[in-house]
Amino acid sequence: MAWVALSPAQAALTTSQLEQTTLAPHVNAQLPMQLRLSDANDRAAPLASWLGAVPTVWILADYTCETLCGPAISIVSNALADTGLNAGKDFRLIVVGFDPKDTAAQALAMKNAQLSPRNGLSEHTVFLRTAAPDVGALTDAFGVRPVYDREHDQFAHPAAAFVVTPDGRISRTLSALAVDAASLRLALVEAGQGHVGGWSDQIHLLCYGFDPASGTYTLAARRLLIATSSVSIVVLALLIGLLFRREHATR
Repeated sequence: MAWVALSPAQAALTTSQLEQTTLAPHVNAQLPMQLRLSDANDRAAPLASWLGAVPTVWILADYTCETLCGPAISIVSNALADTGLNAGKDFRLIVVGFDPKDTAAQALAMKNAQLSPRNGLSEHTVFLRTAAPDVGALTDAFGVRPVYDREHDQFAHPAAAFVVTPDGRISRTLSALAVDAASLRLALVEAGQGHVGGWSDQIHLLCYGFDPASGTYTLAARRLLIATSSVSIVVLALLIGLLFRREHATR
């Protein structure tokens, strides 16, 4: 699931160094809520302020990356536009640069070049930066270990999209390069804890289970059996209630 955002042909890193780029997310891990992040207008605020009381999708990127960071942002933002959910109301997209040398202008340039313009996504997406001492705290919280290629001034790092709950806890980790709208919608519904999506989404969550190896939701026989049984019980209860009501009406 974790593609490395630096091609071997371009990297000046050894194989052993590339193997140090790891992705080990911890489900339900709390993000550092007081860590200060700045947007492309140099407005700084604690991480908690950027969440917006809705589920968020996070991408860690290098704003001067010449390989996979741009495509990852494009793929994830297009998938979000296809979920059928409403940007701002149901979710927000947050991209954070982990190279402290990157400027606000470079963050804005990547946003303009890679972010999908569809469904008003741009209005509810922020491209953030943080100071050098705080980069490690942020990458550690997401379980990401990048490796710096000094020769090319690039980072080798996993390409992932993290779904975060409104209170700042990591809910799911998806592949940023192979994510699909259906899995992304289910992840946001799950992170929304009943406040995102409709009743049909909740039924889908009962039938589908998250596969960490592929970073997608797949149909699970046990979950499907539970969901089918639950629906059958509800239908049976309604039928019994209707029969009792008719019997009472005839007396």
